[in-house]
Amino acid sequence: LIVLPHNLLVVDYGLGHPGSVHDAWAFQGTRIASNPMQLIPRDHWTWADSAYPSETWCVVPFKKPKGGRLSRDQNVYNKYLSKV
Repeated sequence: LIVLPHNLLVVDYGLGHPGSVHDAWAFQGTRIASNPMQLIPRDHWTWADSAYPSETWCVVPFKKPKGGRLSRDQNVYNKYLSKV
């Protein structure tokens, strides 16, 4: 289910995958993954968890780089994003 955060409008959804399928794989089968500009208005975006791709229209948490650390700002951002 893909919802715009500013007005809670459902813009896309995916059906047919079993619950054992990873979110990122199920996302590949949605219309929004193949043509986001058709479903998300210009200058709008949506939030997603870290399983989804980071795109101009898809805001996801920062991932810790292998062998590295997130910056303080990235940690703060992730903290507030997780409360949405």
